[in-house]
Amino acid sequence: MKIYLVGGAVRDQIMGLPVKDKDYVVVGSTSEELVKLGYKPVGKDFPVFLHPKTHHEYALARTERKVSKGYKGFKVYASKEVTLEEDLKRRDLTINAIAKDARGRFIDPFHGIEDIKNKVLRHVSAAFVEDPIRVLRIARFSARFHQFKIHPETAAILKQIVKNKEIEAVASERIWHELFVGFSEEKSYLMFEVLHKCGALKLLLPELNFVKYKNAIKKSLEFGTKENYSPEIKAATFFIYTYAAKEDLKRKDSLYLRLSIPNSVKKLTEKTISNLPELKKFNKLNPQQTLDLIYKMDLFRNPDQLLYVMQVFEAFVRGQSSRIKTSSTLKAMQKYLKHLNKLNLSRISQNKRGADIKEAIYQARLQVLNKLI
Repeated sequence: MKIYLVGGAVRDQIMGLPVKDKDYVVVGSTSEELVKLGYKPVGKDFPVFLHPKTHHEYALARTERKVSKGYKGFKVYASKEVTLEEDLKRRDLTINAIAKDARGRFIDPFHGIEDIKNKVLRHVSAAFVEDPIRVLRIARFSARFHQFKIHPETAAILKQIVKNKEIEAVASERIWHELFVGFSEEKSYLMFEVLHKCGALKLLLPELNFVKYKNAIKKSLEFGTKENYSPEIKAATFFIYTYAAKEDLKRKDSLYLRLSIPNSVKKLTEKTISNLPELKKFNKLNPQQTLDLIYKMDLFRNPDQLLYVMQVFEAFVRGQSSRIKTSSTLKAMQKYLKHLNKLNLSRISQNKRGADIKEAIYQARLQVLNKLI
């Protein structure tokens, strides 16, 4: 039995990057032998085990054969006879198909180290075309390793996968996972450029006019990266561009269901869109309009949403090259909420019922803003 460090950990070591997760491949062993040694089986579709002490993943060397459409349409074969090179050959990119043995020596049958030096994203073998999820993975890697270029032959295969409509068989959860990881990368917008060039973006997001909003999306996402905004904030900012008109807010949630986008991102996107007109002209709002905006944003019940909405709003307007001073809007709103929350609502609603209570509280809050604005 021989054990090798493989995949992203080896790649990142070579590139001098921090190593997050370590994955190992086991050659010349069986599931039964690993279980006897204390490894815990966790893989459902193929034999993967957790080390009894480190809890790192150890997978038996395996090969795959395409048997049906989609990214799950593979038959896995794992045995003592499967070699390290056969296992590495089934991987997506050459830079991910490098192994490292116990002595620290690299095993690189597909010249991944050379591609790292030349900054090239290249597929390992012709089998690359069989797995549609690799379209999204290549796009995500382009966002992470933004100095790398996709090899022309690999770019052609991406188009072939899209043409075969294999990507339509990818589970929505997997699509969202790849997009979410991409939003966490420094050059998130490159992910969408790659998806656009190969034709996948039109299939995944037919609502988006990427050609029209390309530059704005780039500016918005770059600003989000510069400000260290979370992937959720950057995602919500991006999805604003899928709304061609305000009326789109009334449409069914097909986009979010189709891509398994979390409800938190959906709500943040739509809350920002529905309040865009007021936020853009905030300095011109009178006290009543300001109070109505606070009610509309539901900030008395959910005050934490203010910061998140303002981050999305700021990233979005930067995409439009707007000079709106969003920081002053945020400070003003925080100031108003601080004073409004000092009101004794119990005293105001005393001896009143139903609609009269709401009106009394509204008028009391309006008096506060009349003094502040």
